[in-house]
Amino acid sequence: MVLVTNNFPPVRGGSAVVYANLARCAGGRIVVVAPRIGYADGLPFIGWREHDRHAPYRVIRLPLLRTRLLEQVPRGLARLTFLLGDAVIRLRLAAVLMWLAAAHGVRTVCIGELSASGWLLPLLRLTRPILHLRVVIYVHGEEITTADAYDPSHAIARRSLLASDAVVVVSRFTEAAVRGLVGRAGADRVCLIENGVDGTRFHPARKSPELLALYGLEGSFVFISVCRLLEKKGIDNTIRALARLPAASAGCRYLIVGGGPYRARLEALAAELGVQERVVFAGQVADDELVDHYRLGDVFVMPNRALPNGDTEGFGLVFLEANACGLPAIAGRDGGSPHAVQDGVNGLLVDGASVDAIAAAMTRLLEDGALRDRLRELGLEVAAKAGWGMKTQRFLNLCDQTSGKEGLLF
Repeated sequence: MVLVTNNFPPVRGGSAVVYANLARCAGGRIVVVAPRIGYADGLPFIGWREHDRHAPYRVIRLPLLRTRLLEQVPRGLARLTFLLGDAVIRLRLAAVLMWLAAAHGVRTVCIGELSASGWLLPLLRLTRPILHLRVVIYVHGEEITTADAYDPSHAIARRSLLASDAVVVVSRFTEAAVRGLVGRAGADRVCLIENGVDGTRFHPARKSPELLALYGLEGSFVFISVCRLLEKKGIDNTIRALARLPAASAGCRYLIVGGGPYRARLEALAAELGVQERVVFAGQVADDELVDHYRLGDVFVMPNRALPNGDTEGFGLVFLEANACGLPAIAGRDGGSPHAVQDGVNGLLVDGASVDAIAAAMTRLLEDGALRDRLRELGLEVAAKAGWGMKTQRFLNLCDQTSGKEGLLF
C-alpha cells in the first residue's frame, strides 16, 4: 500500500511519529510518498536524505504535496501562477499513485492529511474500474474539530470521509468526532487504532550526567514537557502552576523540550512570574537525543486544553513515550488525552484551564513518592501493551480487507 502524507520525518510531530512507526513495522508493505520541501516556509527539510537512506521502507519524495502557505490569497496574474503551481503538484502526485498502482500492484492508498489531500478521493474513485484502488483516511482529531475558514461547516471533510473505504481514528474522542460528522451513513467504515509507542527505543535508564550538567539540573526534581510549543499544550498554565508550588519545592525545575511559535510568550511569562531561573527551555533537540531528554524528568506534564476554535489534542503520543521511559504523566481532560492517560493508573488528569488543579497535581506527585512509584510502574505496563507491532498489524489487516486481497503488493 502507499501512504501519502506531509507529516513525515524529518518533520516533527505526533502524526509524523505515527506514520514512521507504521512504515517501520510493516515489513516493507508500506511505501511512503512525502515531500522534501516544507509547505510552510518553502525550504528543503534538513536530513531527509539521511532519513530515507536508513529507513527500512521505501520513501518517494516529491518537491511538494500541497501549495505553499501564503499570508494573502494571490490575485490577478499571481493567482494564475498559484493555481498553475497547484495543478502541477496535483498532477505529479496523481502520476506517482497511478504508476504505483499500474506497475507495482498497489491497491490501497492511505491519506494521512485529510485537508491537504482530500482532493485525491474523487480522482481515485474515478480510476477504480481500471486500477481497483481503495482509499483509507487516517484521522488524528484536530483536522475535524478545529475551525477552518476554508471549510467552516466541515462539509468538504465530511464528503471526503464518506467517499473513503475506511477511516482510521486514533482515540475514542476522535472516533466520536468522526461519527458525529459522518452520521449513520459512514459509521460502519470507522476503525479505532489507538497510537502506540516504540518500546525498543523508549525505556527507562539513568539520567545522562552530561545533560544534567548542561541544563543545570543536578540534584533537582524535574518536571518535563516534550511537545511543540502551542497554546493548546498548556505549557503556559504549567509555568503559572510552578509559581504556585509550596516554598519547599523551590529546588525543583521545569524542563521544556521543543520549539514553536509560543516560545517567546512562555519565556516572557516565566520572567513575569519570577520563575525564569527554574524554567529551562531546551529548544528542539536532535531525534537521537530525545529519549535521553525524557529520562531527565521525574514527572511528565502537559495539561492540554481545548481552544475556542476547537483545536485540541487528538491523543497525546508523548504521554505513552513518557510512560515508557518511566515517568508518570499529568494530562488535561480535553480531547483524546484521557484515552492516553488513565487517571490514577499511568498519571493524573486535570482541568487544563485550571492553574490550581495543575499545581495541586504537581504538588501531589512531588511530595508523594509512593504514588509516583505506583503510577510509574503502572505506566510502564500501559506502555508495554501499546507496542507498534500490534497496531501496525491491525492497520494492515484493515487495508487487506478494504482491498479485498490477502496481501498488499509492492
